[in-house]
Amino acid sequence: MTERTKQLAEELTRLHYENLPEINRLGSMVSNRGEDGVVLCLYSSECALLAGELGERTGLSTGRIANILRKLEAKGFVKRIQDELDRRCVHVSLTEQGRAYAQGLKNSAVQAHGELLERLGSTDATEFVRIVRRCIRSARDVSSR
Repeated sequence: MTERTKQLAEELTRLHYENLPEINRLGSMVSNRGEDGVVLCLYSSECALLAGELGERTGLSTGRIANILRKLEAKGFVKRIQDELDRRCVHVSLTEQGRAYAQGLKNSAVQAHGELLERLGSTDATEFVRIVRRCIRSARDVSSR
């Protein structure tokens, strides 16, 4: 790590820990944990997902996923279908009610992100999105090692 990178990393770390309420507020503007995170993960998928895939994509344990799916099924948001060939595999998809709920979550997220980006102005907002996209790619590269 270069000296300049280390200085920037220290500054970023300081900003992070000195501004936890604001950072947490930004994170809570968009629901992405627990039940809502699972609903949004399913919503963004082209097809049903295995329960294990949901755990991988959301970073939640298999036990937590099982509890969340039980609650979402009780609410009528998801349906679970056991695989005919492998009874241990459970395919999960959104119901129409779940899809409508997910659309509401997405609309709220777009609204919250839009308000933040409006405050940054067009140039900074465009640059911010570009940098976030690049950070995500870099994080994938680091985690795949």
